[in-house]
Amino acid sequence: MLSYEKMFQSSAGLLATVDASGHFRALNPTWERILGWSLDELRSKPFIEFVHPSDREATLAEVANLLQGNPVERFDNRYLCKDGSYRWLGWAARVDEGDEPSEQLIHATAIDVTREREQLAQLEPRLQDAKVYEKLFRVSVGLLVTLDSNGYFRHANPSWERLLGWSPEEMTARPFIEFVHPDDRPATVAEAAALFEGKMTIRFDNRYQCKDGTYKWLAWTAYMDPSEDESTRLVYGTAHDVTSYKELLGEFERTLARLRDTMEAMSTPFIPITERIVVMPLVGQMDADRIHQVMTVALEGVQSTHVQVVILDVTGLRDLDTRVARALLDTAKGLQLLGARTILTGIRPSLAQTLVGLGLDLGSIVTKGTLQSAIASALKNDLASGRPDLV
Repeated sequence: MLSYEKMFQSSAGLLATVDASGHFRALNPTWERILGWSLDELRSKPFIEFVHPSDREATLAEVANLLQGNPVERFDNRYLCKDGSYRWLGWAARVDEGDEPSEQLIHATAIDVTREREQLAQLEPRLQDAKVYEKLFRVSVGLLVTLDSNGYFRHANPSWERLLGWSPEEMTARPFIEFVHPDDRPATVAEAAALFEGKMTIRFDNRYQCKDGTYKWLAWTAYMDPSEDESTRLVYGTAHDVTSYKELLGEFERTLARLRDTMEAMSTPFIPITERIVVMPLVGQMDADRIHQVMTVALEGVQSTHVQVVILDVTGLRDLDTRVARALLDTAKGLQLLGARTILTGIRPSLAQTLVGLGLDLGSIVTKGTLQSAIASALKNDLASGRPDLV
């Protein structure tokens, strides 16, 4: 089993691929452990049917936004468990670039954030009793702070020391921005300014330095109470550690990158027939990146081997327009400069008309109707003897 397949199967996060019909196509075993449904049950109906009715509208809106090319960094919704309960899941997702709408796949990863949601729900109601507030402030596992307009934490609960190593006294002794990772400071300053202008922070992530010099990723929710006196207004913030989530997201993105590399290599094969003859079957759709990839694979393959004949089989290409026609000719010219001949096979009437309409000079390119005839022609000729033409 390939390494990324092992990672997919053993990941502690919930990994999934969703197709254009809204059905799960691939799921890792963690889904069954968290929700109780078998993988076949989860794949048997549209994913939206597992989403809490109150969350479906927002979920579909997030999916629509995702399909417009906007990656999901964090989105939370509730999923139905087999026992009838619901679990909160925190999502990150991407769509494969360049796919046709009908073939688009959403690659997503989620973590169970039910506990964090429950803790946040317990902290949201404004506490009227100061003693109760103080007790909850001290015992909360969440990271709680208040921030004044001078940029200092006014209060920090003990959870900060448990996570970062800084005591509450150390946290309040210097500007809060000094604890923030240098790369995250501009965005953090802008978010704090927006808070003091009355904007509520629903989700903001940044890195805070631990006392040992390492960093933790924190996810923030914060607001300013406009009813307080302007001179003493505070921003009230709560944060939780999402470092493991960020690491999982990084693992997911690295796995996806490896999958893309594998798919790219498979989409432009360089198949040897003999030491001097190779076939490049081209399938699917050709965009600018794919055209560049075909030319690169062909030229580098010829340069690094003793290949003298490259058979470009275009039978499987969907759209053979002017751009593709010119690219094929450019590839053939490049191969000729390296001492290799080109046979073009699988030409459909649409490509033939394009070539005729453009008046393009095929030059040294030989055309054959089928791949079989192209291979036979190449084998028949002893290119090593220097004969100028292919039959």
